[in-house]
Amino acid sequence: MKRFLAVFAAAALTLSTAAFADTTEVNVVVNDNLIETKGIIVDSTTLVPVRGVFEELGFEVSYDAETKTAVLENSRYTVSMTSGDSVIYVNEEAITPAVPRQIYDGHFMLPLRTVAEAIGADVDWVDDTKTAVVTKSMGLKIGGVQTLS
Repeated sequence: MKRFLAVFAAAALTLSTAAFADTTEVNVVVNDNLIETKGIIVDSTTLVPVRGVFEELGFEVSYDAETKTAVLENSRYTVSMTSGDSVIYVNEEAITPAVPRQIYDGHFMLPLRTVAEAIGADVDWVDDTKTAVVTKSMGLKIGGVQTLS
């Protein structure tokens, strides 16, 4: 019986590992600081941990585990999203990303470029090191025009 359980556990571990084999982990750097929790690539979209990235960008981050809703706030923006919902709200404007936000390895992950650009941050990709680089914009985008703050 012990042998059966050991074989069953090994098979289950192999299957669960295979289920995540298509998920590529990536490094995330925000304003020259490496974020401890890695991002992931899902369907060619980089998803990043909400707390690490947006706190580094100066946002206050709150999460309601019961509703699975994250709210990110700073003096200019309020971003809200619910896990599994297809819409992210930035200052009450609905944005529908190609890949919805997800909970991965206990972290609320969201599509980096979609949200970062909506709040005026710049995003670059370093392919050699699989690193997403986020820098905070110096100004506020109003109607596509960059203003200095």
